[in-house]
Amino acid sequence: MRSKINIVWLKRDLRLQDHEPLYRAQEENTPFILLYIYEPSLISDPHYDRRHWRFIQESLEDIQLELAKNQNKLSIAYGESVDIFNKLSNRYDIQYVFSHEETGLNVTFERDKNVANFFKRQNISWMESQSNAVIRGLQDRKTWDKAWARFMRDKIIKIDPQKLNIIDINFDEVNIPSFEVDGNFQKGGMVEAQTILEDFFSTRGQDYYKFISKPHKSRISCSRMSAYIAYGNISIRQIYQKILENWNRVGWRRSMAALSSRIHWHCHFIQKFESECRIENETINKGYQNFPYLVEDEEHADFTSWLNGTTGFPLIDASMRALKYSGYVNFRSRAMVVSFACHYLRIHWKLVARALARLFLDFEPGIHYPQIQMQAGVTGINTIRIYNPKKQAMDHDPEAIFIKTWVPELNSHQPEYIINLPLPSNDLFSNESNYPQAQYNFQGRIRESKDLLWQWKKSIYVKQNNAKILAKHVRPQ
Repeated sequence: MRSKINIVWLKRDLRLQDHEPLYRAQEENTPFILLYIYEPSLISDPHYDRRHWRFIQESLEDIQLELAKNQNKLSIAYGESVDIFNKLSNRYDIQYVFSHEETGLNVTFERDKNVANFFKRQNISWMESQSNAVIRGLQDRKTWDKAWARFMRDKIIKIDPQKLNIIDINFDEVNIPSFEVDGNFQKGGMVEAQTILEDFFSTRGQDYYKFISKPHKSRISCSRMSAYIAYGNISIRQIYQKILENWNRVGWRRSMAALSSRIHWHCHFIQKFESECRIENETINKGYQNFPYLVEDEEHADFTSWLNGTTGFPLIDASMRALKYSGYVNFRSRAMVVSFACHYLRIHWKLVARALARLFLDFEPGIHYPQIQMQAGVTGINTIRIYNPKKQAMDHDPEAIFIKTWVPELNSHQPEYIINLPLPSNDLFSNESNYPQAQYNFQGRIRESKDLLWQWKKSIYVKQNNAKILAKHVRPQ
């Protein structure tokens, strides 16, 4: 007779506290497997890079160390999820599988549908818990803000490690790839998440509101928690309640208000993607489906110059090189590089989305796709924003500290000179410094893009779709 067991299936919730699926399994008084599955289809997906899997690997190692304190162990499998669950069901009588709901890419959505069908055939109950205050099946935003506040202020779920009745499973032929990476990336794991959070609330977070838009200073003064939230090393509720604890701290109110609004913003965009997941492949406003882009091929020279940080626009190049090496730039820089790609180079937003997903260590599908489309100007309901790299450098990197850090070939030049690049095409500077010359006239290109964007925004089809988008994703006034 097969032994009765339960399973806690970890996905992007790699922690051991404020974890409802783990708590449910603990309360069942049935032995359970704590399981993570490396899925080949997800590893090979074009949105992901070795940097993501290295972060996940570090997160799993952190969990293993914590579990070992009570002689418990995380089970790690390699294979497609249905195949792994099928192997387990042949060995055990699985009663429940506990997991968090996942607002992910189409590849994980299809995976979850296949898993759900398998569980139904095997008479296995799949119990999914709400994640990130996101509500599955939501049709409008009439009550969403109140529900968000209740979720975020609810008690943090405490897990007693000594009560975890975990079974140790060894899977045969676990051939997990190596995920060594070149670069300087944040380390994954619950311990690292707590360390960085405490450091933020110790000193550096006080200037958050001042430096959030500064490409250099933001690397210190921002919370730097986004990757840990994306992979669930810490829950967003834990961070929010830490903000509330510090709300009345002298000299911190403006930073706490700014961070609190971004926590709300985080959930708002994931909720949008949860309710409209088709926007991974389509514009949220269907009126923009055939918008005329000039670059729809990753081999195109304009795409590769943007991706590699060789456009001849110093702040753009510094941002892309920083992303490539560290997986992080601040929000304003992200918006700027999307705007530059889509409006100056006229690269298709889908190419931009996939490329940046691979670069962002904190890639979160639910935020990524709504934001890419917003900055690309294809939502119909948002203000058209086109960032001028020269003005952004003048406003946020006037001494060219960030630029010189990431574009060393400009180190010998004065900030004013750097900020005013690119120079006219007959200037010899590019040859002297080994720094590339811009290929197109910025103002001319931007003028063309603005004309196109406004032409499309005023079209009847775009306007017809606006009403549907507003009704579904915006709270009633």
